[in-house]
Amino acid sequence: MRVVFAGSPDISVPSLVRVSSFFEVIAVITNPDKATGRGKKMKCNPVKEKALELGLKIIQAKSLGSEVRNILSDLKPDILVVFAFGKIFGPRFLSVFPMGGINVHPSLLPKYRGSSPILSSILLGDTETGISVQRINLEMDTGAILDQQVIPLFGDE
Repeated sequence: MRVVFAGSPDISVPSLVRVSSFFEVIAVITNPDKATGRGKKMKCNPVKEKALELGLKIIQAKSLGSEVRNILSDLKPDILVVFAFGKIFGPRFLSVFPMGGINVHPSLLPKYRGSSPILSSILLGDTETGISVQRINLEMDTGAILDQQVIPLFGDE
């Protein structure tokens, strides 16, 4: 299976490593490098760092328009795998992937959709959280849930 992986922060890196150990990752889509710190030095994100280490093709773009779609179409991907990428995928972008897309989300969906599900679980005193694997839908975090793993919370996180 020819996989395109999309993600940027630290939490995405283990999924990239795991997917690349089982499947052919033909490209990694990640957010552009950004200037950080007092010196405003350009810094790449953790997913880009790991993709470089793994020798994977990297695509960094502010938007997922026709230029990115054309690059991906030429690569002939089968499926998109996403963990914490932070962009909503439109129908034209998703049409590039014959098998659609899979999203890994750090919560027990549908309870906490959006960008801060781990913090929400802890701050609201939940006794458990987890990981959900779902189909990518046009609306964020609304696709069919394929699998979930429950992780207990003990109140001292």
